[in-house]
Amino acid sequence: MEIEEGNFYYFIIDKIFDLAGTNYYVLNSEFDKKYLMPTKFYSEYNFKINDKIKCKIDRINCNGKVFLEPECPIYSIGDIDVFTLLETEERLTHKSKDKYLVVKTINEKTKKAIIVINQNSKDYSLGEKWSCEIIKIKKGEMYLKMISKV
Repeated sequence: MEIEEGNFYYFIIDKIFDLAGTNYYVLNSEFDKKYLMPTKFYSEYNFKINDKIKCKIDRINCNGKVFLEPECPIYSIGDIDVFTLLETEERLTHKSKDKYLVVKTINEKTKKAIIVINQNSKDYSLGEKWSCEIIKIKKGEMYLKMISKV
């Protein structure tokens, strides 16, 4: 069976494996291939050995490395919830190393949610509570769109 970017497949967590100081889930696919997925991004997901998880094939690079994004057990894209704006953080894009600004947020369900700040962002102050929509989930982090102040 040939996997394709953008499709979802089921995997069983076989074990946790340390490779050069980084822990990975060893995932057995439904078509009898093994894949590695870093554990550090998915601590809030509470995965355990023998769990059956659904993952999207996020990307396959030119060397054939497969990047998986497990289905989030906390939120789905399009969900709306209230988040508290904590602090701003400057980040760099992966390829071009361009700088961009995010606001880190939390609520009772997750500590891994951000709002990417751009020209269309609403006026806000840290410490405020905002109703936000989940627009993307990548590496276990929720990307939010601000809707309205609560």
